[in-house]
Amino acid sequence: PTAVLQCAAAAACMGIGALVVSSEPALAASGAAAAPPPLEIFGKSSAELFPVSNVSIVTWLLLIFAPGWKYLKPAALVAPVINALFYAAAVGYLLTHPAPDAPPVDFGSLDGIVTAFRNPDGVFAGWLHYCVFDPLVGLGEVLDSQQNKVPHALVVPCLILTLLFGPVGFLSYLTL
Repeated sequence: PTAVLQCAAAAACMGIGALVVSSEPALAASGAAAAPPPLEIFGKSSAELFPVSNVSIVTWLLLIFAPGWKYLKPAALVAPVINALFYAAAVGYLLTHPAPDAPPVDFGSLDGIVTAFRNPDGVFAGWLHYCVFDPLVGLGEVLDSQQNKVPHALVVPCLILTLLFGPVGFLSYLTL
């Protein structure tokens, strides 16, 4: 959609995703490589950027209260696009600046996933992942319900469950 592409282009022009990092890890007094500098976007840390992820609430409000609005689809995509840009920046940073003592991420075990999320920047990236995909699932529920003539009053509880518990809301929608 044109509106989403325009939003993404505007965000790119504003520098979303531009990382402020040093090119080489600092050396500790012992001569060993120190931890890489923390993620910074617009000079802000993950903790300072965390409130930006709340822009996804706008999507949820549109899905619940304005499902018939003719601009619903492009408007509902704005927040996921913003969060996806921050996510891409965070993941790009994490992949290019691993801690020197960090073991490789093992997606094949729970311990490997727990290790990956010990880094606050990794937790921030994980949260952004939810803030992108859960609203998209909600948008899919609304669009599908409109196509299949499911009353919106039945969809709203599913949307709330999707907002709070992701897969539970999705499964509840599938039962309609």
